[in-house]
Parts: sequence; C-alpha cells; structure tokens
Amino acid sequence: MRRMVLITGVLLSLFSTAVAGADEVKIATGVTFIKRVFDPVKNPFRDKTGIDITILFNDPLPALAELEKGNADVAGASLPLAEWLNHARSAGIPVQEIGRYTSYVPVIEKAMIVVNAGNRVNALSKEQLKGIFTGKTRNWQEVGGDDAPILVVWPSVSSGAVILFKTGIMDNEALTNTVYDVESMADTPDAIAATPEAIGIVTGTAAAPGLKEIAPAIERPLTLVYKGSPTPSLQKLLDFLKSEGNMYIK
Repeated sequence: MRRMVLITGVLLSLFSTAVAGADEVKIATGVTFIKRVFDPVKNPFRDKTGIDITILFNDPLPALAELEKGNADVAGASLPLAEWLNHARSAGIPVQEIGRYTSYVPVIEKAMIVVNAGNRVNALSKEQLKGIFTGKTRNWQEVGGDDAPILVVWPSVSSGAVILFKTGIMDNEALTNTVYDVESMADTPDAIAATPEAIGIVTGTAAAPGLKEIAPAIERPLTLVYKGSPTPSLQKLLDFLKSEGNMYIK
C-alpha cells in the first residue's frame, strides 16, 4: 500500500512539473486577431510544437503596454506599427526604445462601414459618414433614406479599426453622444442586422448576411510586434505563421 502511494506521489509530482514547465506564448491582442488568426491556428500549432497560445485580451493601447511591462511576449493590433506607436505616445503609454521593436503582418484586414440590409441608402461619402458618427446628422432622411433616427453601433472595447476610422473618417472629432453600445466589434454585426436604423463598423473579408456595405472598405494590416529577440516559443509561432499556419488563417 505504501509503495502504491509512493508511486502515485511520484507520478503526480512529474505531472505537476510538466504542467508548470509547459511552453506558451502570451499574446496581448483583441477580437480581430483572435478570430482571424489565433483561434484557427492555436490547435494546429500546439499539435506540432506542444506550445500553448495564451491570449491576454486587450485594446491596442493596453496591449502595447502589456508588451512594454513584460507581461506579454508579443502584442497584436489591426494598425500599422507607426500609427500604433503614435497613438500610444499620444495616450501617455510609455513606449521605450522604438528601435528594438520588430513587427510582422500575417494578414491584411478590411474594416467595412455597413448598415442594415433593408436600409434604402446604398452609398455614403466621407463627409456624410463624418456627420453621422459625430452626431451632426441624426436622421436617415438627411442622406437619402427613410424618415428614421440614425443609430450608431459602437463597441465599448476599442480596436485598430475604430482608431483608423476616427482618424481617417471622423478627423478625430468626438463621437456622437447617442450610440448603441456593444461590448466589442464581434457583437456589432448582429446588432446592425437586427436593427433597421443601425450603422457601424465590422471587420472581415465580406459583409455578413443582413448587412450592406455603404462605403469603400478601410484596409489595414494586422500587426504583431515584439521587442528585442523573440523567445524560442515565439520564434516557433512566427515560423509557423509564415509557413503552414497560412492555411488556417481566415
């Protein structure tokens, strides 16, 4: 009996050691990267390398802060690196030693401005979009639609697409004070498809059922960035993404 207890104890000890020593890559990023890249590749990557992908869910700016603090091996955002770093500095995120940053773009993403598929409006200009999202235009009738209030769907959790939209379309003016809050961009398509008066930004390769694009898509890179030399586990992930990982990316 004592021998069985001893053997069991040894096995438990070995198991605990193995778990504690399990390799992982910690990635600070948001919904778009998770859906398009890391959810599809995490299982094939683990099967090949034995390395787990751990996601630290964050907006682009906190994600960069996690990298700076050493809490993440790599950060990801749907922004060009230069613009990402500029926004971080403007927001007071301490970004040190820019020259030690290395970036990699596994995929180009589209941010689409969409309305409910039943909306009579088929196209909006930049100025019309700016008017809607800043609250200066509040009724669809003002832009050729039905007499109905405009409802802007806006995620509480920011993203690269949101940052680029604010810069490129809204000219950094304040968002309208009348919005339909959703938690993240992952919730935006369903909210717009279910609401005839809604408009918002979605990401992906094509508009989902129930939605209609009404302006040219904004293309931007999904950028991964790390600082200094990558850890061995991160290097394996980068090598995987640059090779067979491509077949899993959505």
